[in-house]
Amino acid sequence: MSELKKLELDVRGMTCPSCAHHVENAPIKVGGVEKAHVPGWQSNKVTVSLTADVDQQEIINAVQLAGYKASLKNHKTPISADIPQGSGNGDPRNDFDLLVIGAGSAGFAAAIKGTDLGFRVGLVGDGSLGGTCVNVGCVPSKTLIRAAEAWHNASHHPFKGIHTQQSNLDWETVRSQKDSLVAEMRQSKYADVLAAYPEITYIEGYASFTKDGTLQVGDTIYRAHRYLIATGGHPHMIPIPGIEEIEPLNSTTLMELEQLPETMIILGGRAIALELGQTMARLGVQVLILQRSIRLVPDHEPEIGRAIRIIWNRKALELLLAFKLKA
Repeated sequence: MSELKKLELDVRGMTCPSCAHHVENAPIKVGGVEKAHVPGWQSNKVTVSLTADVDQQEIINAVQLAGYKASLKNHKTPISADIPQGSGNGDPRNDFDLLVIGAGSAGFAAAIKGTDLGFRVGLVGDGSLGGTCVNVGCVPSKTLIRAAEAWHNASHHPFKGIHTQQSNLDWETVRSQKDSLVAEMRQSKYADVLAAYPEITYIEGYASFTKDGTLQVGDTIYRAHRYLIATGGHPHMIPIPGIEEIEPLNSTTLMELEQLPETMIILGGRAIALELGQTMARLGVQVLILQRSIRLVPDHEPEIGRAIRIIWNRKALELLLAFKLKA
């Protein structure tokens, strides 16, 4: 039996073992392809075994149709743009085609896309990798929501008055499990992905622009042809007189509480306020939602707000609309 011909492709966009499975299956649909092998999703490559001469572009197209970026191994798009000259620090290792400021999901996507285009990419992150979603947003909040739902259903208590049952809740374990999942997701979805892209230079620290248009992180100056700011946002605290004295919570600090309070007032009736309010209520906290608008989630269709209000009332959760806050 004659030895099969081998073709190796550079594949970008794989983030988990399931992705590797999809990439392996894609080339099989092309006639003349015997098999395909991905040596781990972090390898960024697939080796295709051929039984006949096959148009390489057909294989590339098959992988791209599966949702991944593919090209012949070691093939890069040439870069024509020159790095603009600034004062810098004279170190060419600090010159990039693209500098992305922010190491969350948007920053990662942009950095990976830059490497796909053949750019030399720098990624600046201050704090934990992953940004809002994995650290203080969707992942921890949805984890707590599910845990609260499971505990609430198991306790068989109506919402109203269940704060008296808090003594039965092991909040420390719930919070610890949430933190463990966040750490696991941050590692697998961001740290491991970053390690799979050695072309991306990760720069840790707080970034600021200098007067000559370069970027400073710590004591080091960096230059790039293009900069992308993807720093996300943070909770906004309403400037209410005396608010500092009561040490109010926000969507981040609420999920970090070492001990749950008996009662809680939440200012706002949009998505985050409602999901965290319902979570705290399920966990035994007596919650009051204060919304200044005449309806919930006012940025969405009125029917959505009405449906949420019906469910909220059915659960005997406290809600006050058209609330006017006075100093």
